[in-house]
Amino acid sequence: MSITIEAVYEAGMLKLLAPLPGLAERSRVRVTIEPADKPAPKVRRSSCGVMDHSKEGEWLRRHRDEYRGQWVVLDGDRLVGHAATAAEVTAFVEQARAEGVRSPLVQLIPLDDEPIWMGWL
Repeated sequence: MSITIEAVYEAGMLKLLAPLPGLAERSRVRVTIEPADKPAPKVRRSSCGVMDHSKEGEWLRRHRDEYRGQWVVLDGDRLVGHAATAAEVTAFVEQARAEGVRSPLVQLIPLDDEPIWMGWL
């Protein structure tokens, strides 16, 4: 949940101009301070609208073992093509677009299903 508040910084303290709705007394919150004159970020919407990738997800679940370690290009539940490298898969993306596919799904199917863990010490 995200709430926008108005506050004033005075004598080293941040003072709210109105109570925070929906929070219990003594709740911990994280505050990000930005200059008041900084413009709000613009929200851009995709020209494609909301995409439903459920067919692609189902295809990936059924065929992942056949294409481990490869890139696949999908249009719904149809395999447009597959390749071993990202550079090679570009031709299949172009093929899909030439066939009228507005937004083909490009996915690398990992060699194993172990999650990728990253961290910094």
